[in-house]
Amino acid sequence: MSLSPKARSTAIVGAAFALVFLAGAAAWWHLVNAKRAGKNEVDVVRLSNTLSDGALIGDQLGVFARHGIKIQWTGKLAHGPAAIVALAGGQNDFAGSISTAILIARTHGADLKIVAAYSQSRKEHPAYRYLVKDGSPITGKPQDFIGKKVVATPTTIGWYPLVVWLKRGGVDLSQVEFVQLPSPTATEQAFREGKVDVLNGSEFTPPVSKLVKEGGVHFLPGLSDVEVLQVDQTSGWAVRQELIRKNPDLVRRFVAALGESYAWADAHPDSAQAILNERNGVPVPYRIYQTSWKASRHTVPVDSVSIRKWIGILEDFGQIPKGSVKPEDAYTNEFSAQVR
Repeated sequence: MSLSPKARSTAIVGAAFALVFLAGAAAWWHLVNAKRAGKNEVDVVRLSNTLSDGALIGDQLGVFARHGIKIQWTGKLAHGPAAIVALAGGQNDFAGSISTAILIARTHGADLKIVAAYSQSRKEHPAYRYLVKDGSPITGKPQDFIGKKVVATPTTIGWYPLVVWLKRGGVDLSQVEFVQLPSPTATEQAFREGKVDVLNGSEFTPPVSKLVKEGGVHFLPGLSDVEVLQVDQTSGWAVRQELIRKNPDLVRRFVAALGESYAWADAHPDSAQAILNERNGVPVPYRIYQTSWKASRHTVPVDSVSIRKWIGILEDFGQIPKGSVKPEDAYTNEFSAQVR
């Protein structure tokens, strides 16, 4: 669906107005929070633009600057697991990703630790669901997926709820074709043309949110990350333990800045989403379908129960050897203890 010239013009004007407003908000934030107690030096933190929403918002508002941190943005990567590879290789200093990628990296020798949560899913707004066309032969039984193409891969969190559910239903995963497509636009086109049968994604993020709004599709009942996995926290922020040993104060300030950024964004979700749309380069026609910040629940402390569940899931699917990762070694709340 394309926007009419009038609607497109309205969207562009609205976006420009939002940017002016946000620039003023950022200036106000700088004035109110101009002084940072204790330290005058600035630490440079290298960070990928991928899965860094809280940091992008905090950088725009000057929160990290107030904590003596200058973020050096190193560019976009394919997904969160790629950010973890870059982190482990020393190209970046922090990285946000699905928790599974961080846990798997540890078993391959990466000395990483999760120091803050990224986001949480909730029952009323699951982070990941599964979309089919109306009239699809896939009605919500595991056997319906045999011989079908699903847009989901092990590099994305949307893969895990489905494969756990299929396994419980007695379906061999080799009977389902999992595919990965290069962009939301390519994914939407493949789905519309019937080249794929099922999409995983959020009702608050394109292409799924766009397809839902346009109609003719529906989510499969009882199949979401929350309902299947019973995991609250899907992702986290990781850092090399070398940095923790060398500069624990920097890690503490980074986590504190994240906490403040989350708090501001949760209180101003529309403004937060406008910042993300601009910083992430979301095409203007897609911005009306992008409302993911409203749907998420954000917190800084890491949930130990979620970490234990993720380890169990990875062990069950043979992605990490049993007993290779201990929860207490994989995360710490030392730096988020006083962040609310």
